[in-house]
Amino acid sequence: MLIIHAVQKLLNTSRIETGQYITKPADGQLMHSWYARLFSSTFPGKLMVIYVHEPSLLTVVCRGKTIKGTWPEFVVRLPALLHRYHFHEAFITTEMKEANGYVVAKTNSRSMLAHMNQMIFQLEYDCSRFYSYETILLDLLEDRMMDHLYQSKLKGRLFTSAKEYWQDK
Repeated sequence: MLIIHAVQKLLNTSRIETGQYITKPADGQLMHSWYARLFSSTFPGKLMVIYVHEPSLLTVVCRGKTIKGTWPEFVVRLPALLHRYHFHEAFITTEMKEANGYVVAKTNSRSMLAHMNQMIFQLEYDCSRFYSYETILLDLLEDRMMDHLYQSKLKGRLFTSAKEYWQDK
């Protein structure tokens, strides 16, 4: 089970009430906590949702405007992203077995919200460079976010990226 910390606008759009009880990760589960936020594709009426893993900032981009509507795409895009970056097959299998559902909660980290705001700035710019909503390459957006630099809490590093975070694991 995954926990999705959604911003208020996404909660309103999704018409979801947040859970009272938050689940704990399964033993060995590393991808338990995710943050989700709506952003504009820069095309009228077309929105997208980003799911950002805490703490690595690994990002999955889905077309749509609700959690329920983007969840099926998320569970397909996440393993595809992990395969593109050569994660071990056993790791992918284990994590996807645990992604059998989700619990929604409110956001509780200002630093994650700040990181997501910076990511949205870049993603909206990237989307604006496409000719239409249908031609937006989600893989390209996710790949850009894998190299997105953010201030590191890792010892000895000032900045890191999601790609570098997972290389250390």
